[in-house]
Amino acid sequence: MYLSKLVLNERDHKVRSDLSNAHNLHRSIMQAFPDGHHEKPRADWNILFRQELDSDVILVQSDSEIEPDWTQLPHGYLANHVIKPFDLQASQLKPGQIFQFRLKANPSKRDKQSGKLIGIFHRPDQEAWLARKGTQSGFVIETVDMIPTPNLYGTKAKGTSPIKIFTVLYQGTLQVSDPTLFFEAIRQGIGRGRSYGCGLLSIAKLIF
Repeated sequence: MYLSKLVLNERDHKVRSDLSNAHNLHRSIMQAFPDGHHEKPRADWNILFRQELDSDVILVQSDSEIEPDWTQLPHGYLANHVIKPFDLQASQLKPGQIFQFRLKANPSKRDKQSGKLIGIFHRPDQEAWLARKGTQSGFVIETVDMIPTPNLYGTKAKGTSPIKIFTVLYQGTLQVSDPTLFFEAIRQGIGRGRSYGCGLLSIAKLIF
C-alpha cells in the first residue's frame, strides 16, 4: 500500500471550495489515480483518506497497484506532499498485538421504519457501534476517546440529494483478534462514507 501525506494550500481558491464540498474533495483526490477501465476506482484501489482534525493535512491510503501522482492536482493546490510505501501484510499481524489507532468514521444505522440512514449521536451507542465493527473486523477496543468532528456536506450535481455525513473521530488502543480480518479492515476501511473521508483506520505500535 501507499500512504500519502498532503499539506493543502488553504489560500488556494480550489482548496477552499473543496473543503466546503465533500464530493468535490473526493473528485480532486481521485485525480491522482487514472480512471482506466475501472467503474469504481476508489473501491477497486481501496483509496481512503482523512483530513486530520483542525489541520490542513490530509492522509491518503491506497493499494500498491498504482502509485498516486499528486502532480495531477491543480497548480498551487498543495503546499507539500510526501508518498511512502506502507508495507503491511496479514502475516505480520498476530492475535493479541496491541496498537494505537485513529479512525474518523460515520457511526450510523438504517431506520427500520423509514429505511433512511441516520447518525448515531449518543456516546454509549457510538462506542457500541465501534465495538460491533471491531468484532466484524478482527479487533477488540482496549481504550477509546470519541471526539466530535464537523459534519461533511456536499452535492454531486444540480438536482441531486445533498450529502450530509455525521462523523466522529475515534482514537485509542485496540487488540488484534483476527489478523486476516484486521488487515482487510485496514486495507478496505470501516463503515460508511469512505468516498468522503471516513473509514481510514490508522495504526501505530505502542512504545513503552
